[in-house]
Amino acid sequence: MIADPRILKIRQAEFLFGAPALTAIRKQTLPEIAIVGRSNVGKSTFINRIAGRKLARVSGNPGSTRELNFYRIEGDCSDTPFAVTLVDMPGFGFAKLSKEQREEIARLSVEYLRDRDQVRAVVLLNDCRREPQADELSIQSLCASQGISCVIVLTKFDTLRANDKHKALASVAAGYNLEKDDILFTGEGVPPGAIWERLVAIL
Repeated sequence: MIADPRILKIRQAEFLFGAPALTAIRKQTLPEIAIVGRSNVGKSTFINRIAGRKLARVSGNPGSTRELNFYRIEGDCSDTPFAVTLVDMPGFGFAKLSKEQREEIARLSVEYLRDRDQVRAVVLLNDCRREPQADELSIQSLCASQGISCVIVLTKFDTLRANDKHKALASVAAGYNLEKDDILFTGEGVPPGAIWERLVAIL
């Protein structure tokens, strides 16, 4: 069991299954939170951080995730129990994949977000050193059209100098047309409690 001193306790976290297509998703009724982001943005590292243990395999090779990977997480946030499935989605924007592979990954991601009834939120990961590009904004727009909450989280936030963190939050927030306080962040040594608090409130 891990604990955020403020609000969070994770009791259970486990890998469930991988699905290369929507038809391969096993029956399960928990609400789902999709983890979305550009290749090499740190999706697997993010999942391991908020789960408090090593669940997802962290690869140094961008584009290594080609299917939907499902993880069950149970815990308490601000004394509110929760049980949810995190869905690690293939990264987008990896140029070394063929055009057909990129299109297949994009199609799988769009079909999942558009057709999967259990989706309650998308965590859209954005490298803290980059402003959102067309791909990120398209996901934000798709979530809005589908009535899915979209939570923006900056990754690798610990790599910034203290005086650059404010600038990064403000810049990314402006790119998404959001307020700075709408943007969350993660990195080495950053407790995941604030992220879980936002997600549990959506559930």
